[in-house]
Amino acid sequence: MTPVSIRLRLTAWYAGVLLVSLLLFGFGMWFALYQRLVAGIDTRLDQRAQGLKITLTGENEIKDRQHLWREIREFGEGFADGTVIQLRDSTGGLLLATPDQIVFPRSGSPHKTVEIGGRRFRTTVSPLACGGETFELLLASPLDEVLAVTRVFRYLLLGLIPAVLVLASLGGYWLSRRALRPVDQITAAARSISVQNLSQRISVPRTGDELQRMSETWNEVLERLESSVRRIRQFTADASHELRTPIALIRATAELALRRERAPEEYRNSLRSIESEAEQMTALTESLLVMARADSNGFQMTLAPTDLNAIVSHVIGQHQALADEKGIQLKTESSGLPALAHADGPAIHRLLLILLDNALKHTPSGGTVTVAAHKSDGSVLLSVADTGEGIAPDALPHVFERFYRSDPARAGGSGFGLGLSIAQAIAQAHGTRIRVQSSLGAGALFTVSLKGA
Repeated sequence: MTPVSIRLRLTAWYAGVLLVSLLLFGFGMWFALYQRLVAGIDTRLDQRAQGLKITLTGENEIKDRQHLWREIREFGEGFADGTVIQLRDSTGGLLLATPDQIVFPRSGSPHKTVEIGGRRFRTTVSPLACGGETFELLLASPLDEVLAVTRVFRYLLLGLIPAVLVLASLGGYWLSRRALRPVDQITAAARSISVQNLSQRISVPRTGDELQRMSETWNEVLERLESSVRRIRQFTADASHELRTPIALIRATAELALRRERAPEEYRNSLRSIESEAEQMTALTESLLVMARADSNGFQMTLAPTDLNAIVSHVIGQHQALADEKGIQLKTESSGLPALAHADGPAIHRLLLILLDNALKHTPSGGTVTVAAHKSDGSVLLSVADTGEGIAPDALPHVFERFYRSDPARAGGSGFGLGLSIAQAIAQAHGTRIRVQSSLGAGALFTVSLKGA
C-alpha cells in the first residue's frame, strides 16, 4: 500500500473540516432565512387581524352574520397576496364559506403552518367579538413566495459549496506544499549528514516558528551525536594505546626468553614480567567493561538506607597499611552517629576506594588524607581531602575525562586514567556529581552529596 504524504493528509483533513463547516453554515443560513420570512408573514397576518377588528369595531352596527361576512369580505378584497379569511362561531361551525373557499382545520396555537391541497399556508388565529358573539378569526397566507426564495437560496448553496470546497482544497494543498517545503529541505540536509561529516549543521530559518525549533533541535541532536562519536573514537584510540604497550612488552619478553636456552631463574623472571603486564591488562579490560556498561544503560543501582560512616571505616581499614608504608597520615572525621543516605552500598564503596586510592597516589610522604561523611541540610556529604601537589586550574575541568592524565601534578604512578571517570559515573547513577576543589600546592578536595535517608 502506497503511503499518503502528509500534505495530502493535511489537505484531506482541511477539506473535511471545511465541508462540515460549510454545511453547518449553509443549513444555519437557510434555516435563519426561512424563520425570518415566516416571522414577517406572522407579523403581517397579526396586523391584518388587528386592522379587521378595528374596522368592525368602527361599524355602527352589525345586523346579522351575512352583514358581518360582507364586511369581512370587503376588507379581504384589499389583500393582493392571496390571504384567506375564515370565521367560525363558538361551536366551531364554519360561517359563510363559499363552495370554492379553502377550509382550514381548527388550530390551538396562534401561529401554525398547514399544508392543504399541496400548498403550504401560514395561519394566525385570534378571537373576534362582534354583535354579542365571539368568533374565531383565522387568517391564512400562502407560503409560495417564501418557499420559492428558500428554494433558490438552497440551490445557490448547493452550487457554491462544492465550488468553494474545491477551490479551498486546491489552495490548502498549495499552502501545505509551500509550508512543508522547508521540511523537505531539512530532510535532504539531514540525509546528507553521515558519520564522516557530523560537523555539518542544518541551516536554521529565523522565523520563530516550529520549523526554527525543529532545525535547532536537529542541530542539538547532531551536536550530541558528534560529541558521542568523538568520545567513542577517543575512547577507542586511548584504549588501543593503553593495550598496545603491555601487549608489546609481553611479546618482547616472550621473544627474548625463546631466543636461546636460559636458566630456570631467567624464565621465572620473564614469566613474572608477563604476569605483571597481564594483570595490568586485566585491570584495564575490567575498567573498559565498566565504562561500556555505564555508556550503554548506566549502572543498575539498588538504593537503600546506607550508613556511609560504616563504609568510610571499612575503606580506611583497607588502606591503612598502604598509608603507613608511604608515610601518609590517614584520618577520618565523623560525628559518631550513623550518616544514613539513599545509596547503593557496594557502588559507594567502590567510589570511595577510587577517591582514596587517587588521594594516596598523589600525596607525598608526610602528607595527610582525610575522609569524612556527615549530614548537611537533608543530605549526606562524603568527602576525601589530601595535602598533595594539587591540580592546575586549566586541568580541573578534565580530571573526570577518560584516560586523562596530562596534569603534571597527577600524572605519576600507575593507572589508566579511568578511575575518576568510573567514580563520576557511579555518582551520576545516584543523581548527583562529584565536585573537586584544588589549586597547585594546596591539595585537592573531592566531595559528593547524597540524598539523606
